[in-house]
Amino acid sequence: MRMQVFNMLLFLIFGVMGCALLQEIPLVEIPASRLTCDRNPEMVDGDLKTVGAFVAQGSIKKEFVTRKGKVVYEPRQYQRRVEGSPKTKTLIKLDTPTYIKYVEVYPASIIPNLILDVTAEEKSPKWTLSFTAVEDKRGKKVEGTLPVKFQIGQEILYLRLTANALEDSENVRHDDEEKKMWIPLKGAAIREVKFYGRE
Repeated sequence: MRMQVFNMLLFLIFGVMGCALLQEIPLVEIPASRLTCDRNPEMVDGDLKTVGAFVAQGSIKKEFVTRKGKVVYEPRQYQRRVEGSPKTKTLIKLDTPTYIKYVEVYPASIIPNLILDVTAEEKSPKWTLSFTAVEDKRGKKVEGTLPVKFQIGQEILYLRLTANALEDSENVRHDDEEKKMWIPLKGAAIREVKFYGRE
């Protein structure tokens, strides 16, 4: 008798779970036609051959400085300072608020300190958007060319990607007389950001 009750319970549990799984709407890739990115349209054009780069605004200044102590000059010290901002960002918008399970980022370069934030709000000239942090892999340094998956699990309208800029070592400017150098910053590159959810 106990075995029959146990078998019946198992049947009910797996039957209910099976029905729930069958009723769950499958995830699909959101078409590129539903995505826009004003700053980096290549990141959402659906073509893995095109590359979009974050816009960087700044440089790193390196120089030797002499600090005056209480009585005598102290030895020269090496100083490194960011002029401008080391942060870069871009904003991707869906055509309508949509449940997104996860996104995949296809890197084309190293992406230091990659951070994702989302909001379901519509942008208005009167106020700025309030974003919610995506905790999955927050601040991750992305390397290589394989896609990296970030779990979202909510309805969103905008996805904001933020990353640190890279040093552009090919375009360094020197001032030998003053022993200074400026290293421009450049944005990390992404081939594509793909969204997966329910249409």
